[in-house]
Amino acid sequence: MATTYRCVCAAASILRPEALAPGLSADTCGDCHGHWLAMDDYRRWVANQPEPAAADEADLPALRPAPAAEDKARACPSCQRWMERLRVGRSPDFRLDRCSACQRVWLDEGEWAALVAAGLATRLGEILSDGWQRQLRDADAQARRETELRARHGDACIDELARVRAWLATQPQRETLLALLRSGW
Repeated sequence: MATTYRCVCAAASILRPEALAPGLSADTCGDCHGHWLAMDDYRRWVANQPEPAAADEADLPALRPAPAAEDKARACPSCQRWMERLRVGRSPDFRLDRCSACQRVWLDEGEWAALVAAGLATRLGEILSDGWQRQLRDADAQARRETELRARHGDACIDELARVRAWLATQPQRETLLALLRSGW
């Protein structure tokens, strides 16, 4: 007997099976249009897909799915535990909700379409990984640091440092050149 889940949206509708893609089904809310995706089903679907092209998170477009009704943690439709909110890319308003206990992901309206449009539909496992999330946090920290440095030293100074750093990276004797600069040459 199939388990019946109710959405945690205001309507509390019963989730019904719907195809996200050929061969991939998720339980969908008829009111908020969110999708409750079982990761086991997703992994089986990915195993039958062509190998995705390699892409770096830094190269991702700004993903803009439909705005969620609420931008806060949601309860798992199955176990009622609070789900973890994980970022997809640099767009801070695009987060997926994951219940680690149930091995399911909640996709708000438009999020699956945004993943497909960005070529990330087969990379959900990577997106939910600690490594991907750490990469996003590190990029945010680097951007904050650069903003701080630009405020302190000015754009022209930081742009010149970036130019010199890029030039040094191409030099075969980089360490010797840096030693010359440090010594006052």
